[in-house]
Amino acid sequence: MLSVEVGSRGRSGLNTRWAASGESLAIVAYAGPVRAFDATVLDDSVYLALRPYDLWVEGLLPKEEGLGGGALVFIARPWDFGIPWVRSSVERARVEASEAGYRLDGTLSGEGRDHPFTLELNRSAEPVRLRIQHRDDERTLVTIRYGPVGRYEFGRAPRWIEWSRPSAKMRLEIEEQSRAKPMSRWIPPRGGDDWTILTLEDPLARDILERILGSEEFR
Repeated sequence: MLSVEVGSRGRSGLNTRWAASGESLAIVAYAGPVRAFDATVLDDSVYLALRPYDLWVEGLLPKEEGLGGGALVFIARPWDFGIPWVRSSVERARVEASEAGYRLDGTLSGEGRDHPFTLELNRSAEPVRLRIQHRDDERTLVTIRYGPVGRYEFGRAPRWIEWSRPSAKMRLEIEEQSRAKPMSRWIPPRGGDDWTILTLEDPLARDILERILGSEEFR
């Protein structure tokens, strides 16, 4: 269950299904019985279907902006520190003992982008809080909080994840985790001919992504 709070518009809940393979990710969300949206990141390609609005957005993430596809996938499932470039970044971080456990300060380096980060661990070396900064200054890009680790069918994972952005907060309650069934298609199907089709080069599409990410900028 994913709850979303953007600005002063209150909190809404979405029943979600997440599937991941390597550094690709697909998310399907339902508002009650209604399929609300599909989102997929494949390498640097993004596909988004907002079904209540008959809207389709697709395109390549600009190389000179943002975190890139791989880093967006990590932020979307931030409990997976096994991604090679993420693991390498954490292994290079400076480690200090803290009252609650450990603090790691380093740089997430991947896809030609460097973002300073601070990762707080408890005494069992489980993640508690991750703060990722912008590349060029000390502003916070996103803060991620982790709930206590639980055991699921497919392994161990936090029982909840909370993302905080400048004007948005999202919280994912993980109810079950299992090995995903093989997916014949990752890209969500488009709607009918009456849908609005946009690419990321369109300012309206970029505005939609910025609103979803909860900030006036996603760089």
